Amino acid sequence: MFKYTVLAGDTLTDIAVGLSSAAGVSVQSIEAANPGVNANALQIGTLLNIPARLGQTIALKYTIQDGDSYSIIAANLAGCTGLSFQEIEQANPSVNPNTMAVGQVLTIPISSASPIADPTIPLNQSGNAQKGLWYWTWSKKTQVPENTNLGIAFSGWVSPQTAIDNSNAVYSKLPGLKYICLGGGNESGSWTESAVQSVTNAIHSDSLSAYQGIAYDIEEGSSGLATAFAASFTAAKAKGLKVLVTVSHSAPYGITDAAALMRSFFASPVIDILSPQLYTTGEETSNQYATSAEVNWSEYADAKAIVAPSIVTASLYADAQAYFLAQGVSLGGFLQWKQ
Repeated sequence: MFKYTVLAGDTLTDIAVGLSSAAGVSVQSIEAANPGVNANALQIGTLLNIPARLGQTIALKYTIQDGDSYSIIAANLAGCTGLSFQEIEQANPSVNPNTMAVGQVLTIPISSASPIADPTIPLNQSGNAQKGLWYWTWSKKTQVPENTNLGIAFSGWVSPQTAIDNSNAVYSKLPGLKYICLGGGNESGSWTESAVQSVTNAIHSDSLSAYQGIAYDIEEGSSGLATAFAASFTAAKAKGLKVLVTVSHSAPYGITDAAALMRSFFASPVIDILSPQLYTTGEETSNQYATSAEVNWSEYADAKAIVAPSIVTASLYADAQAYFLAQGVSLGGFLQWKQ
């Protein structure tokens, strides 16, 4: 949901039509429609021209709210496909649609007709949505959400044998396709060339054959690992294993050439799922969209893999879909961190 400020002559029907027409508009289009506005210094109360997603017409005038940016505005609009005046009316029960006043602030809901209203629908239409769970190997209280189709045994260890030993206890509990995770955001999960090679050796020796996929958690480690990772991913695919790569925010925070590494991941034809983590502690109540290593979210549009972010809870997926759509990125599901 977001806020819209009523302008002179507005009706709920006009507002609904304008918002629906603008659903899916890009950040670049909004910026181009407002050449006199500094995108980096938006002022509360300034009126913006919001173009329609198709064509050059202006769909509506939008009043900048506190905390707005072009990315946030575009993300909010992404949920307005097919928005009806009845939905706006229902979201504002105390507002009389026949006596709306200029300056009155309305709550705009996500449209029930919008693809981001249902977190099980992948926007890229590349197949069934990924609905995964990071299953902590030490947890005694993990609850598997309904319809989860991918389970990842997460131990935080980069050592294949240690990860296997820790994951054995939860193997039978993993829902859907069973993945084992290697790596993590600490010293035990840090990547070096020898660590990558140990994973590749484990793949060749069929030590990981009980699983259907490998999740590479790449957050900390040495530089210059792009070639070693590519070889490991290729080895996994040759054994019939799926490949998932997860990183801290938009790129690994603890690898000095993270930007170059991410671009190799985007170009990889063998990575099945790319999962940026939209949290830091895993206890957040909203998605974190801060970038890392100067890798912008819009670059994920170049990924050959399905982009399915890791989020704290499934309830945050609609927000992630809207945000990424504004960056030109269609999501194909999500992985939940919360147990």
